Amino acid sequence: MRILPDRQVRHFALALALAVATPVEAQSTRPPPPPPSVVPLVSPTAIDGLQRAVAQYGSIVASGGWPQLPDRITLRPGDSDANVAMLRARLELSGDVRAGGSAFDFDTRLEEAVKRYQVRNGLEPTGIVYGITLRSLNVPAATRLGQLQVNLQRMQELIPKLGAPRTILMNSASFEVQGIAGGVVEVASRTITGKRATPTPNVSATVQAINLLPYWHVPGSIAKAALIPAVRKDPSYLYKERIRVFSAFGGEEIDPASVNWWGPEAERYVFRQDAGPQNALGVLRFDMPNKHIVYMHDTPMKNLFGYYERAYSAGCVRVQEFLDLAEWVIAGQDGWTRAQIEAQIATGKPKTIKLAGPVPVHFIYVTAWLENGAVQFRNDLYNKDDSAFDGGQDVASRAMPMTVAP
Repeated sequence: MRILPDRQVRHFALALALAVATPVEAQSTRPPPPPPSVVPLVSPTAIDGLQRAVAQYGSIVASGGWPQLPDRITLRPGDSDANVAMLRARLELSGDVRAGGSAFDFDTRLEEAVKRYQVRNGLEPTGIVYGITLRSLNVPAATRLGQLQVNLQRMQELIPKLGAPRTILMNSASFEVQGIAGGVVEVASRTITGKRATPTPNVSATVQAINLLPYWHVPGSIAKAALIPAVRKDPSYLYKERIRVFSAFGGEEIDPASVNWWGPEAERYVFRQDAGPQNALGVLRFDMPNKHIVYMHDTPMKNLFGYYERAYSAGCVRVQEFLDLAEWVIAGQDGWTRAQIEAQIATGKPKTIKLAGPVPVHFIYVTAWLENGAVQFRNDLYNKDDSAFDGGQDVASRAMPMTVAP
């Protein structure tokens, strides 16, 4: 079975339930992020590619690296000066543009080269050099070489773990998940992963069940950091988000109006969000027990998939094409199909589908690789690359309509 990763099929049964209002910063005026890759993130071929990239960047470093552009400048199509010539020389060294043409003119060829560079660095392809694109271009070649070497080691350590017939790989750094069978990516999706303050951990587990219309039991850390402050700010918050208060797990339900939300006792309660499309887990969760208590799930905040950098969660992973992935994981067990999953969700009745054959899942952190001959780099959000590039912007600081989520 092969599921096209970027397909836009949407079934009537879920059209209303899964609809989300478009925020003010609507993505209609911006190019959408690229579809998730259909090249396996980790494989012997990927390792060979990284080794070639290490050799290529080693040569660049040995030759003196590449030029550094001045800080706080903006270069755009139509410009013509010495900085443009420096930009062209920089992009020639990294293979984004071929030599030729007027060195000082920011022409169409150079604009396309800048866009090419931005895409392979996970940046929005504006064709304009400033801000994060400028800082990325100025990362020394030696630092990029170190990043490639670190990721080569990561891949080599991952390979022995990937012997199962079917495997799920989720890369926090590139915000995508792949379902791989026989070395072929059969399903892929964009994801949302952990914020810098709450990074998604590296995890090796197995998906053992699919939870349809799950409850969300709010972890104590999230309740303390986000939920209780939200209630103090808006007393109707719990009602609007359909979150119930209990004395303990399995205990009696408490009337929120009887709680002193400003006192220390507020942190002693247990919070559970009702199942439904408004639930922070959305309408489906992948049950994959692990010591970090992180998992993959749907989300009502679908507008966030329209961003290039998608580090917004408290550590769990939100999957855009969660129905595609669920259908792939179930693989027709007991006659379950995507349509039947949707029909079950449409009934409004929670259900758990236990898998006869659990599927291994690995949350990984790979910030550099080779894909279709092009070296790919991603921001070292979690500071694991030993001085690799950090773009300096915490995207999670943007104002969003819901902050209490896994």
